[in-house]
Amino acid sequence: MNNHQAPAVLPPLDGPRHGVGAVLGRLVLGLLLLAGAGLTAVIVPLFVMASDNCFEGDARPICSTGGQQTVAFLPVAAAVTAAVLTIVGMGSRRTAGVVCLLAAPCVLALAWLVSLGIAGA
Repeated sequence: MNNHQAPAVLPPLDGPRHGVGAVLGRLVLGLLLLAGAGLTAVIVPLFVMASDNCFEGDARPICSTGGQQTVAFLPVAAAVTAAVLTIVGMGSRRTAGVVCLLAAPCVLALAWLVSLGIAGA
């Protein structure tokens, strides 16, 4: 084959082509997840106020020091983790990016459920 002939088979593309809709969808989903992480970090630690009516010898989980610390710090750690996962997911077009975007709301939901379980018990 000389320089004037076209190759018989074109080389494969490096990956799938993402249109404007996919990029816009990823951006909107990422912004919603970041807002959810911010709300989780601000609102859920306030559930520790459920311990205001605890008395000496109260056996509820929120009345223990460990329960109060879990309710106070778990949502903040979950929000930071979800924010990092969201940023990685927004920046990656690979399968790992999709997995990160799917894992972020799961982390936030787990923090809400655990905190509500401790505060409401």
